[in-house]
Amino acid sequence: MSLSTATRTPLSLIALSTLGTVALGQGADDCAMAQPIAGTAPFAFDTTGATTDGLPDLLCDNAGSDQLFDDVWFSWSAQETAPHIVSLCGSTGDTRVAVYAGACGSAPIACNDDACALQSELTFDATDGQLYLIRIGNFLTGGGSNGTFSIRPDRPLLNPANGHFYRVFTETLSWDAASAAATASLWQGAPGHLVTINDQAELDWILQNLAPSRPWIGLSQNLSSPSYSEPGGGWEWVTGEPVTFTNWAPGEPNDTSASGGSENYAELFASGVWNDAELNHAPTSQYLVEWDGNGLGTNYCDAAANSTGATGTISASGSLFVSDADFVLTASDLPQVSFGFFIVSTIQGFVPNPGGSAGNLCLAGSIGRFVGPGQIQNSGTGGEFSLTVNLSQIPTPTGFVQVVPNETWNFQAWHRDSAMGAPTSNFTNGLEAMFR
Repeated sequence: MSLSTATRTPLSLIALSTLGTVALGQGADDCAMAQPIAGTAPFAFDTTGATTDGLPDLLCDNAGSDQLFDDVWFSWSAQETAPHIVSLCGSTGDTRVAVYAGACGSAPIACNDDACALQSELTFDATDGQLYLIRIGNFLTGGGSNGTFSIRPDRPLLNPANGHFYRVFTETLSWDAASAAATASLWQGAPGHLVTINDQAELDWILQNLAPSRPWIGLSQNLSSPSYSEPGGGWEWVTGEPVTFTNWAPGEPNDTSASGGSENYAELFASGVWNDAELNHAPTSQYLVEWDGNGLGTNYCDAAANSTGATGTISASGSLFVSDADFVLTASDLPQVSFGFFIVSTIQGFVPNPGGSAGNLCLAGSIGRFVGPGQIQNSGTGGEFSLTVNLSQIPTPTGFVQVVPNETWNFQAWHRDSAMGAPTSNFTNGLEAMFR
């Protein structure tokens, strides 16, 4: 192994400005001096002038070569137990990447040469708290490569600003095929769609957290639209929502392709600008899927009608992943200006008219009540109230407990009501949620 401890010189901040906030570590030439990094994306790397430090391995074999030449090293600690993707898509050069769970000199647990053109992408099973070595090199010595890479869970990521989930899929498909694949991709029981980008903040979040290289987005030209004209008329989002924000590259859209075909579909460059392209466009090697944050969990147990004539309903939004810390309960279809709170248990039940209530209790066992500061709610004139649940402080009769992945919890809302002119109480239906 090389005795050199030199590290790469940081890339120009100007060259990286279009990618958002980028870590400046370029990687260490010596595995023993691996550059520490944290988080998901993006991280800058540069193998220019690096020596070959690591060992060859058959796991990396492609086209008769199993070495990562001119390699640089990073050390990264996992923050959750889940499959993770290391992606160099969008970087330059003929790259290779490997991940190690052991010390320098150990065998890799995952390795890849070509995934998106000549750039590399792999998936490995990460364990919370485990330190991993990320090795980036080249197919040939002396070639040199640079750019950015991402490390992200192999699942959709939550954008806390809008409650939507996003994921980049690396596969070369036509725009139509990518759109169909997006719709067929279920997340928390809901279908996705090719991403719709409605403002600069959403675009910035995508670039900084997903580091896409060249995906399809959900924008295409409707040739039957009354506003259709070439090249800029008739562009529509797949969801039908209005196009209020665009970020076309200079001179785009231009409906001009190398083959002479029509360019009626939009792709996203790594810099964040958009380009119109043909239906089948080989350079577009990814597609970006968005899920709009539909309700989580499963309702159970029938509620009794309240004084409005409707039955109260409980729903959840946000994320079922404990690490996302974004689980929101909502009780709706309630009487106006009624006080209430949420209750919780690991056990379901059915008790009609408990304590003289006009409703049905859908929980059993040790039932906790969310009645701490700010947790007792008022339905207001809209007949609805919500609570962001602190998953590290679930109330029980004996104190607070923390939700852990793979646990199932059941929720319900209790509220004041008035039946036949007499004050009483009622309940919504129940909601079962399994956390991850």
